[in-house]
Amino acid sequence: MKPSYLADLLKRYLQDNTTEGETWTVDQWYEARDMPRPKALTPAEQAAAKARAWQRIQARTRPRPVVWQRPAVRWAAAAMLGAGLGLSWLNTAPRTGSGLAIPPAFVPAGQLTTTTEADGWRVSTNSTRRALPLALADGSTVTLRPGSRLRYPAQFAASRERVVELRGEAFFDVFHESKRHFRVLTPQLETTVLGTSFWVRAVPGQAEATVEVRSGAVSVQPRLASPASPKAVVVRPNQQVVYSLAKPALQPVLVAEPVLLRPQPLHFDERPVAEVLASLQAGYGVPIRYDGAALAGCTVSLSFGTEDLFGKLDLLCKTLGARYDRTNEAIIFRSLGCQSE
Repeated sequence: MKPSYLADLLKRYLQDNTTEGETWTVDQWYEARDMPRPKALTPAEQAAAKARAWQRIQARTRPRPVVWQRPAVRWAAAAMLGAGLGLSWLNTAPRTGSGLAIPPAFVPAGQLTTTTEADGWRVSTNSTRRALPLALADGSTVTLRPGSRLRYPAQFAASRERVVELRGEAFFDVFHESKRHFRVLTPQLETTVLGTSFWVRAVPGQAEATVEVRSGAVSVQPRLASPASPKAVVVRPNQQVVYSLAKPALQPVLVAEPVLLRPQPLHFDERPVAEVLASLQAGYGVPIRYDGAALAGCTVSLSFGTEDLFGKLDLLCKTLGARYDRTNEAIIFRSLGCQSE
């Protein structure tokens, strides 16, 4: 731990002005050195500190919110929806910024307006003010945002690709079938997958169309391709592509707020920095590149809380005196090592 950061951390610890993760880091630092905690407070200050500590204990013991988990048996869930039962296993929240977010919570079925066309295709429209679920015949699920419309066949042909047409914005959770790709068509873009979850936004009247991937990978290309059109690109978790006629290039970039894809350890006690970076990369699916030689033998003790990916990286950088840069598709972690100042 860099001396300058440690001095600042201990000062804020004495002032009871540290986060839960920073408090844990100081506690581990003292325990590793078998040192008593500082007692530079007056009796009145100690009493106030005890009161604040009690408030912290109460806050930490409150029930935590339930975190969304991907359903284990998708076919059973689709059957429940088909039977008219409301699905609650897709716990969703409003999108924040331009980053990915879990789609909004399922509500009882039957609130979408659905019509059947002469060719047997169906058109489901969400004219409500909340996102609504739709189960497709192959076991895939779609969450339609307000004002959005999806056109799809009542049954997908066994020998053909699964194709749907979207106007608006929707979250797709596609059932994996190795022999039948799933394609989402919008006026601007064509997105092809085998089985994954992702957002598609193609709102009528808006110049840009966006595809954001939450899990798996998708291939995206312009719907009306021409010799001058950009080639198809692969978009991976926590990446997005934005396309418009004014800027037709397709370039996968990191979303503004990457979401946690897989739970990872939060506490590290004298662990290699490379291990911490590997944990963050595995949790968020975002490549993190660094100089292995510079970090060789470098360890750190810290604890992460509810920070997002960049908040966790900020904490790690403060501890080491390091920094990081963001490129279109990855994070570059830069450190001179763990030499003392």
